[in-house]
Amino acid sequence: MTGTDPAHRGDENDEDLGMDLVDAVSTEAEVPARRPLKKWMFLVAALAVVAIGLIAGLVNLIPTDYAAKVDRASDQVVVEAKVEGGGHAVLTTSEKADAGKIELTSLPTIDPTETYAVWLIEASTDRPTLLANVTPDEKPIVEGFSGVKSLAFVMVSVEPGDGSSTGPSDEPLAVLELPEAK
Repeated sequence: MTGTDPAHRGDENDEDLGMDLVDAVSTEAEVPARRPLKKWMFLVAALAVVAIGLIAGLVNLIPTDYAAKVDRASDQVVVEAKVEGGGHAVLTTSEKADAGKIELTSLPTIDPTETYAVWLIEASTDRPTLLANVTPDEKPIVEGFSGVKSLAFVMVSVEPGDGSSTGPSDEPLAVLELPEAK
């Protein structure tokens, strides 16, 4: 006996015999085809990026109220000085907030072609930076600023009405040295 069925002698062998059974019990999992992302998902992602950008931009455009930061600070240090010719200057700083404010009161009226100028003087270079040009008023004039750690003085001077942007053109009326932190 040769092991072949005489009825099928001469038939061609079926090479794929039993392969369907092997495929059915195969343990290899088929990877499903990736579904393409929908257009609305891209739109939502783009809108989220734009919204985050707009919010970040608006936050940076809102001016900071440095005077209010100093008012809320727990480490306030105050220096006062008389303004030559009349008036009073009060400098309040906060090292933690890295901010300060100057309050000018009772400034005398000056020639309409002139203005009071408030200058910030850097400690390392003695370079003046114009903080504000102000005119006398019945209510206190308050100007806030940042960068207290890099400043040495705040000065008040009288300048021509069009202002001076490079530095005081005359002797200062008041010089307030920034106080040491508490």
